[in-house]
Amino acid sequence: MRHRAGGIGKAFKAFLRQESGSSSIEFVLWVPLVLAILLLVVDSSMLFMSRTHAIRVLQDTNRLYSVGQFTGTQAERITAAQRYALQRLQGLSPSATITTTETNRVVRTRATLETAEIAQIGFLGLMIDRTMVVAAEHRVEF
Repeated sequence: MRHRAGGIGKAFKAFLRQESGSSSIEFVLWVPLVLAILLLVVDSSMLFMSRTHAIRVLQDTNRLYSVGQFTGTQAERITAAQRYALQRLQGLSPSATITTTETNRVVRTRATLETAEIAQIGFLGLMIDRTMVVAAEHRVEF
């Protein structure tokens, strides 16, 4: 039995001297960092894409309002514009809110979107504000 115990000790020492597993250790240490960066890129890309889409929707809404596409009193036109924008933004953020105002012949629309509903992974939500506010304005032409 003594001989056997010595063999196990030698085998263990030989295992400790081997360097063939060092790349595996480095891989295990780097994978979480690389994965975190990848998740951050995916989330930030989704947020930037959604912000761009929201800006476009608000610009379209204001343009339609400014050329008289929404009819009725000023209050009815504002309500129609808010409904129009909300229908197009609820796919991004179901709890989106829209505010439209007209002052001095300028229509302004402001949208508030929840970032947690936009980000696919939610990794970025740990580091940024929970809401995204997007606004656009256009001069009324009619």
